[in-house]
Amino acid sequence: MARNQHGSDRSLQSQITVNGQIIKLSVPSDQAVVERVAALIDRRVAEDDWRPHSSREAALNCWAKLGGIRVAVLKAKGLL
Repeated sequence: MARNQHGSDRSLQSQITVNGQIIKLSVPSDQAVVERVAALIDRRVAEDDWRPHSSREAALNCWAKLGGIRVAVLKAKGLL
């Protein structure tokens, strides 16, 4: 078993489910980030508000380049 310097087991990663898809978290505090990003994406989709981007496609392309949690949430929501 791999352990970090604090003695905890790194193989026991936290996870959260978004839209039926599991997103693995690097650290437990990432759960709050996933929840905020999911809420933001839900609002943008519901309101069809993609500002400052010119369109939904432009926003998704830009966000896809950022990687990380945002991409994981977009994939879970079927947007990428």
